[in-house]
Amino acid sequence: MRKQSFLQGALILMIAGLINRILGFILRIIIVRILGDEGLGLFQRIFPLFMTLLLLSTSGFPVAIAKLIPEKMARKDLQGTYNLLKLSLFFVLSTSTLIIALILPGARFISTVIYKDSRTLLLILAILPALLFSSLSSCFNAYFQGLRNMLPTALAQTTEQASRFIATLVFLILSAPHDVHYRSAGIALGISVGEMAAFLLLVILFIQSLFKNYQPGREKDYQRIRPDYRQDFKEITGLALPITAGRIVHSLMMNAEAILIPRQLQLKGFSLTEATSLYGQLSGMAEQLVYLPTVITIALTTSLVPTIAHAYARKNFKKIKSNYQDVIRICSYLGFPLAVIFFRLGPDLTELLFAHPQAGSLLAILAFSCPFLYYQQVSNGMLNGLGKPQLSFINMAIGSGVKLLGILVLTGPFPGISGPAISISLGIILSALLNFISIGDNIGYSICIKNCFLKPLLASSIIFFALPLLKAFLALLNIHYKISLILLLIISLSLYIIIMFGLKAITPEDLHRFRS
Repeated sequence: MRKQSFLQGALILMIAGLINRILGFILRIIIVRILGDEGLGLFQRIFPLFMTLLLLSTSGFPVAIAKLIPEKMARKDLQGTYNLLKLSLFFVLSTSTLIIALILPGARFISTVIYKDSRTLLLILAILPALLFSSLSSCFNAYFQGLRNMLPTALAQTTEQASRFIATLVFLILSAPHDVHYRSAGIALGISVGEMAAFLLLVILFIQSLFKNYQPGREKDYQRIRPDYRQDFKEITGLALPITAGRIVHSLMMNAEAILIPRQLQLKGFSLTEATSLYGQLSGMAEQLVYLPTVITIALTTSLVPTIAHAYARKNFKKIKSNYQDVIRICSYLGFPLAVIFFRLGPDLTELLFAHPQAGSLLAILAFSCPFLYYQQVSNGMLNGLGKPQLSFINMAIGSGVKLLGILVLTGPFPGISGPAISISLGIILSALLNFISIGDNIGYSICIKNCFLKPLLASSIIFFALPLLKAFLALLNIHYKISLILLLIISLSLYIIIMFGLKAITPEDLHRFRS
């Protein structure tokens, strides 16, 4: 089975992620135009339930085996990798089947009592099959990732998104004459079809890999090690529990923010409508822009976990430090210029994309957290690869606690919703710094400060001062506002890249590493 380098695997996942984001964005536009806000709102009400059930059904097992499989392969224990996959599939199949069995008879209660809207019943039933297929797919994805082969995951993600796209359109057309909740159920059914298509593709790819691994003459490549399912299960749960706890805390924190921020704004004197609108500007606009580049950091994290786990199993600390420095560089090279652009052009961007320039001030506040946010995500993957998910959980919990405390304390002294925006930034920055300390304590702090921080900081500083001048120059040309802003973004980012090449922060050798 072909393995990719860390950067090659990340690049494959980045390309797939970009394709999926584009397809998803187009589908979202079509759904809004066909269903309107009411139909979309019905689906958005049940989707968090689906994500929570998915979190419970997988319980961190896929992430755990993605870390443990490289350790098995480092010992040439191919059968051990299959044992980990079988354990994970058995556990996930059991939990997802149990959850579906509990939800089915209780679906009417959930729709009428909890959601207080009987129309959501059909949507809950339509999305339940996706829970089973998505849970099982996550195990196969983790298996291939553990073998440092990101292509099956990329193909499965693209297949899922394309199948969902087509199925959702078909269901929307077929349900057009019916009530809005039937049409909304088409979105849920589209997700189920997409997840089923991805699962079937992964099963085919797995069977294909079995034939390759058991070709005549390859027996000498692997050792025969007696399976120990009890020890394997113990290792999986030891990693999975803190990972699951971290995800549950993150989910609870997101729900707490959604409840706490509007409440604090109302205590400050805003009406419910005003508080809801302000929260929408923060979470639905400013945060969405800040999180948009995470398609890159998610790809890095996915590729990083098995790479670090394999190197750690071989005690190859030179490779660990090299990969760690790579991700720090990428996060800095991405985060610093975006922080400048979001800070300088916040109102322009939110006006262009959302027709809400007032959200730009919130984007400017969150801009300071950009480099830390992107680093926090990949450093969580680094800690998982090192077998230290509990440190990631503790650091995130501390950052989340500071964030919630800040929301309670800072909502009053600062205008509007600026206080919560500052609190969110502080929580992200603190978690990232704690992760940096945790990783440094485990592998050392031998980082090239000049390449990782000073050069991108210098290039971003030049962009910071150049942006107002470029904006004024384009204004003199009397170009349409939207075209002018797009040109401004292209010119500023191009200038940043040119400066980085000039400073030799980016070299042809760096680009070559994505291909070799």
